Amino acid sequence: MNSISENRSGLPGLFFWEILIPAFVFGILSIKWFVPSLSALLIYLFALLFIQPEKGAALLLLVLFGVGNWYGNFVLPPGPDAMPEWMAHREKVHLSGTIHSIRGVPGQQLKILLEDVVCDSGSGLTRLGGLLNWTWAHPDQFPYVGQQVALYVRVKPIHGFRNSGLWDYDFYCRTKDIRYRTYTKGKMEKGGLKPYAPSGLQKLRTNLREHIQKNAPPTQGGALFPALLTGDRFYLSNDSVELIRRAGVSHILALSGLHVGFIVALGFGLSWLAGLVYPLIYLRFSRLQLGILFAVIPVVLYLWLGQFTPSLLRAVCMFAFWGLLMFFNRGRVLLDGLFLAVILILAVSPLSVFDLGFQLSVLAVGGIALFFPKMAKLMPSGHGLLPRAMRFVLTLIYISLCANIALLPVLIWNFGVVTPNMLFNVIFVPVLGLFILPVCGIGGLILSYISPDAAQILFSAGAGVFEWLLTLVQDAANAGMLPEFAVYRPHWEGLLIYFLLLGILFMSLSGRFNNARPLIFPLILLFFLRLYGTSCPERVRMDILDTGQSQCVVISGPGGSRTVVDGGGGFGNNFDMGRAVVGPWLTYGHLPQIDNIIMTHGDRDHAGGLAFLLEKFSVGRFYSNGDIPSGHVGERFEAVFRKKEIPTEVLNKGDQIILEPGLVLETLHPYTEFKGSRNNRSLYLRLVWNGHPLLAISGDLDRKGIKELLKTGEDITSNVLVLPHHGSAGSFSPELYERVNPEIVVAACGFLNRFKFVARKIVQELEKRKLHIYTTSGYGMLTVEWNKDGDIEVLP
Repeated sequence: MNSISENRSGLPGLFFWEILIPAFVFGILSIKWFVPSLSALLIYLFALLFIQPEKGAALLLLVLFGVGNWYGNFVLPPGPDAMPEWMAHREKVHLSGTIHSIRGVPGQQLKILLEDVVCDSGSGLTRLGGLLNWTWAHPDQFPYVGQQVALYVRVKPIHGFRNSGLWDYDFYCRTKDIRYRTYTKGKMEKGGLKPYAPSGLQKLRTNLREHIQKNAPPTQGGALFPALLTGDRFYLSNDSVELIRRAGVSHILALSGLHVGFIVALGFGLSWLAGLVYPLIYLRFSRLQLGILFAVIPVVLYLWLGQFTPSLLRAVCMFAFWGLLMFFNRGRVLLDGLFLAVILILAVSPLSVFDLGFQLSVLAVGGIALFFPKMAKLMPSGHGLLPRAMRFVLTLIYISLCANIALLPVLIWNFGVVTPNMLFNVIFVPVLGLFILPVCGIGGLILSYISPDAAQILFSAGAGVFEWLLTLVQDAANAGMLPEFAVYRPHWEGLLIYFLLLGILFMSLSGRFNNARPLIFPLILLFFLRLYGTSCPERVRMDILDTGQSQCVVISGPGGSRTVVDGGGGFGNNFDMGRAVVGPWLTYGHLPQIDNIIMTHGDRDHAGGLAFLLEKFSVGRFYSNGDIPSGHVGERFEAVFRKKEIPTEVLNKGDQIILEPGLVLETLHPYTEFKGSRNNRSLYLRLVWNGHPLLAISGDLDRKGIKELLKTGEDITSNVLVLPHHGSAGSFSPELYERVNPEIVVAACGFLNRFKFVARKIVQELEKRKLHIYTTSGYGMLTVEWNKDGDIEVLP
C-alpha cells in the first residue's frame, strides 16, 4: 500500500490517519487565527485532491477541523477575572500560594508558577484563579515544588505588549492558565518559604543539583552543566546566552531532541560495549535493538532530572515512538514516529500547538524526514578516514540545513531576525554530544559521589572547552563573521506561500513535479490576495506602539514613506525594545527600511529601541535635538554612526522635514539658545499634510518647555495631540490643550505604571473639554488615519 502511494504521489506514503491529523491541528489553531487556519485547510484539501486522493477524506477533514475548533475553545482557560480594586490601585497585599513549577533562567532569576493563590488586602481575602507567575531575582534560597510561600507584593494581571502582527503574550499565557504576575528581588520581606518536607525524589534531585554546583567551576563554562543536565539556566549570564544565539546554536540550551539524542547515543555505546564483552548477545538482539533497550533507563532518568519540562517531554515522546518502530524493524521511523508523538501530545495537551517549542520541534523533524534523504545523495562515497570525516561533517550541516528550511518562516515571524551561522553547529554539536555532556557532565556527576577531585577535573575540563568555544564565537562576532539581519516578516499569506513552495520543491526533488503543478494555482491566488491586502487609498497613518512605559510613534505617508519618532525603551540592559517589539513590528509586511528616524531627546524610554533600528535597518536620515543617550545605548549609537554613513541632523525651531511632497514635519521647539532639562529640550513636532495640521508629538516636555512653546504665539493646532511626558502631572497645561485644540488625545504609558500616568488632573481637564483620551495602557497599539481631505479615523 505504501509503495503504491509513493509511486502515485511522490509523498512519503502517508497513512490515512496521518493525512487527517493536520485538519485537527488547523482546527485548534483557528481559535486564534481563524481565516489563516481555514485557508490552510482549504489549500490542504485542494492539494490532496490532486496529489493523494483518499475516499471520504474531504468530509472527514472538514469535520476534524470543526472538532478541533470546538475542542480548542472548550479547553482554553479563561482570562483574568475582573481586577480587584486593590490591584488597580497598585496596593501591596499579603499573598500565599503553593509552588506549581520552578524554572531557572539566565541572570540568576527563578520563574515560579504559584497555584491556589490567596491575597489579603486588609479589607478582605481574594482567591485568584489560575496560576500566578512569580519572578524571583537573586533568590537567597531555592524552593521546592509543592512548598507553600507567603509574600508581601504587588500583583498585576498578565499584560504584554499589544501590537498587531506580533507574538501575543497574553494569549500564550492564557493557554497555560497563567493569569497574574508579581516580582521580588533578594531576601523576601514580610513573608518567606513555609517549612516543607520534600519527597525522596525531590531530595535526590536537589542533592544532584548541589553536587553539580559544588564541583563545577564558578564560571560560565561551569554554569553550562546545570543547564545541560537539569535545564536550569540560573547561573548563565545574558551575555553568554546572547553569544550562543549569535552562533546559531541556541538549541544546545533547550532540553530537547538534541540532548535526548545524546543520551540515546550512550545507549548505543553501551550496546557496542556489550557486544565486545559478550558477542553472543547479538544472537538474541540486534545491535540496534540492544541500543534501544540500553537507552530506555538513561532517557527516563534524564527526563526526571530535567524536571519533565514540556520540550523534554515532547522529545522523549518522539524518541519513544521512534525506538518502538526501530525495535520492530519498521520503516519510515522519523515520519511515522513524529505523527504518533503529535497524536499523543495533542491528546494530553491540545493547546501545545500554540507553543513555539512544539511548533519548532515538529517542523524541524518534518524538514529532516523529508529533505535529508534527498541531500544524503550528495554525500561523498568511500571508506577511508577522509570520506568518513567529510560525511560526518556534511551530515551535521545537512541536518541543520533541512531543519532550518522548515523552521525559517516561523523563526522569522517570531523573531524578525536571521542569523545564518550554521557552521558553528559543526563544532558545538559533536563537542557537546561526545565530550561535554556524556564525559564531563554525566561522568563528572557520577564521579562526584565517588571521587570529588576527579569530578572537579572533568567538570573543569568541560567548562574550559565550552569557554574556549564562547571565545571563538566572540572573536568571530568582533571580526564581523557572525552576521545578523532584520528581515521581512510575512503575513499569513506569505507563510502559506512559503510552505506551498516547499511542497513543490519536495515533489520536484522526488521526480513528481507534474503532481505538484496544481499547487501553483493556490500559490498565485495567495500572492494576489497579499497584493490586494497592501493596496490602500491615499492616506496618512500614525501608529503609536504599545511599548509599556515608553513611547514610539510611526508615521506612514500616502506614498509609502515611513518615519519613526522615538523608539521606546527602558527595562534595563537585558531587554531591547527595538529587537523585541519595534523592529519586528516595522518588518511585518515590510522590508527593514526606514526613511527617517527622529529622536525627540535622549532618555532611554524614547531612545533605547532606536539603537537596534540603526544597527539592523536601512535608514535614510537621523534627526535629533543633539542629545545622544548615555551608557550602553549611547555606545551603540556611537558605534553605528562610526560604521554606517547615516546622514544626521540636529533640529531646532523653524526646521522642517519634508517626508513626502505635501507632507511636512515642522519643528516648533526648542529654539537654539533654549536652556532647560533634558525633558524640556525635547523636540515638539507638528505633522502637516497639504496645509492640514494632523499630529503633534511633544516628547517629554514639562512646564518650562511647554511655557516656552506657548510663548511664541505661533499656530500649533493639530487634529491629534500626543500628550507630553506620557501624561505626567508635571506636563499639565490647559493652555496647551486650548491652543492645540485637538479632536483626539493619545498617551503612551505603561499598564498600571508606578507613576500613575495619565495624571488624574489631566484626565479631568480633558473630560471637561469633552476630549476622549486613548492610552496604550488601556487600548494597546493606537492607530489614527487621515484621508486626503483631512478627515480623521481611529482604527480598532
